[in-house]
Amino acid sequence: MSREIDAGRLLEYSRIEEDYARRLSNLGESLKHPVLRALFKSIARDSEKHAMIYRALADLLTSPQPFITEDELERVKAEVSHHIETEKEMLRTVEEMLKTVEDPRVKLLLAAIRDDEAEHHALLVSIREKIASAETLTEQKLWDMIWKDSPWHGTPGG
Repeated sequence: MSREIDAGRLLEYSRIEEDYARRLSNLGESLKHPVLRALFKSIARDSEKHAMIYRALADLLTSPQPFITEDELERVKAEVSHHIETEKEMLRTVEEMLKTVEDPRVKLLLAAIRDDEAEHHALLVSIREKIASAETLTEQKLWDMIWKDSPWHGTPGG
């Protein structure tokens, strides 16, 4: 039996992530070691991202969401397509570096970057193909909403 997630629970997760982000960021700031500093601050940013997503999900569950216009969709698709190509190139680059590096510390961090790039790539492809277009208010959708189920199909009274 699945338990539906409610907005209050999502907001609580958001607060937990924000607290976690603050603590990790402070830890990173307190360190002089550049790699540890960067890692803790990077994880803190991920927690900030998670908090933002939890808040957006809570909003999704509690408020009507605006449609994306066709112009916005085209802008999103163009920008996302550019980023997809950039992520592909970054994946190729980091894979090449991983083949040549021997230092296990460097290898570990490059592998983490590679994994992030792969996740970003998959997410951007999904956004372009599924999310943005599903939320777009096209002229066709608007006409369908107005006339498709209308008994008069545009004529007064039939």
